[in-house]
Amino acid sequence: MTLTAGEDLCLILFKQEHARPLFRLLEENRPLLERWLDWMVKIRTSEQMEAYILRSLAAFASGSQAHFGIWSSGVLAGSVTVERFDSHTRTAEIGYWLGECHSGRGLMTRAVLCTANWLFQERGANRIEIRCEADNRPSQAVALRAGFTWEGTLREAGFRQGQFVDHLIYSLLHKEWEETIPSTVNRKS
Repeated sequence: MTLTAGEDLCLILFKQEHARPLFRLLEENRPLLERWLDWMVKIRTSEQMEAYILRSLAAFASGSQAHFGIWSSGVLAGSVTVERFDSHTRTAEIGYWLGECHSGRGLMTRAVLCTANWLFQERGANRIEIRCEADNRPSQAVALRAGFTWEGTLREAGFRQGQFVDHLIYSLLHKEWEETIPSTVNRKS
């Protein structure tokens, strides 16, 4: 599955053949990303990355998750993931990361907007959440640029590198999306 976020940007659901380029991108950015993403510590080979992708495809088949690669002009730049989708409450949570050399160009904001559009229009979401650590300023900035509202602090909601850490929670509601949908997003007719 592919979602388009403009002429030069698309989100492609990860497949097995993406394991090597995804692992390469992770390795190039490991010092930066491991600070925020504990799961990366467990992935040390492209075979482990392939197993991760296979698990993500099973979660996609069940309707609970979706792991997309962010491709900028044909180059894998990062990932945006629907971490969970609750069909009863119609609530989704998304997470994201970008390779350092791809930051500062608005790619992540566009990827988040594209993912939000898919969740609202195709999956019937009513609420999308973004949670990030309190000292992760770049992720906070993406959430705000994408129109999400800061709701508060979840005290010691995360555990990273042996320490409890606070998370900030941001949300976007379907009715807010309908009122302010960005012109850069393809609206479903």
